[in-house]
Amino acid sequence: MHHILVNAYGLNGMGFEAVQLFQKVPTNILDACIYVCVLNACSHAGLINEARQIFEMIPFNQRVEQIYTTMVDTFNRSYLFDEAQKFIDEFEKSHRPSIPMYMSMLSSARNEKNGSLVQTIFDRIESKFSDVESCLTSATVLLANTHALSGNKSLASNIRMKLDQSGMKKVVGISWTVVDGKVFKFRAHDRSHPFSTEIYAELDRLRIELMKYDYKPDDSWITRPLKNDETAESVLCGHSERLAIAFNLIQRPTPTRIQIVKNLRVCGDCR
Repeated sequence: MHHILVNAYGLNGMGFEAVQLFQKVPTNILDACIYVCVLNACSHAGLINEARQIFEMIPFNQRVEQIYTTMVDTFNRSYLFDEAQKFIDEFEKSHRPSIPMYMSMLSSARNEKNGSLVQTIFDRIESKFSDVESCLTSATVLLANTHALSGNKSLASNIRMKLDQSGMKKVVGISWTVVDGKVFKFRAHDRSHPFSTEIYAELDRLRIELMKYDYKPDDSWITRPLKNDETAESVLCGHSERLAIAFNLIQRPTPTRIQIVKNLRVCGDCR
């Protein structure tokens, strides 16, 4: 029961509350599960010192891979890559390399637009996990996205083209939402829905409304060169999460709560 509550605080961005509750848990029932939950809460709330202190109190026989992974993620989210690497090195002294640890570091380096670090981590992933296609595909996409965010869309496009030529399958971004008890899913620039006309009209209305408040599309989130008939706005407005939001907004009555679930990271401009 305690780990459920700690995890709930963490999932809702209430890191301090998660730590406070954790401190009240009787020591005789502490286990790897609750340690992972509280460390994950610290990771998402940026509570570096608290995470360090909790890790130090964990018995060595309970320091499982998930705990090391969560600590690595904690440092990565705060761009403390040297400390994250120390934990990876310590873990690998007695374990095989862990894909989630390297993908966490790669993702954070990408968020920081640290191209040299992204390339370094990508090379390690390519060396250590050469037989794991799904990992290599995700890493390659992040590498391309980093170059695109840095303004080098030509290089990003070349990397994506090589990925396509390699035959490796990319994960297609999908957003899900629930309306009137039914689950609806959307892909980028999806026009298969019966209400597509209304959805795109609503997106256009939202765009005009946002521009009144000085919204400007961030084209750094577009990871490929624009086609002749495209603009930054048209590409960004076609993202699956925006289609799902617009679909909710055209409902009558308009839902009081809108929830979108996506299988990939939400675009920074869409946020």
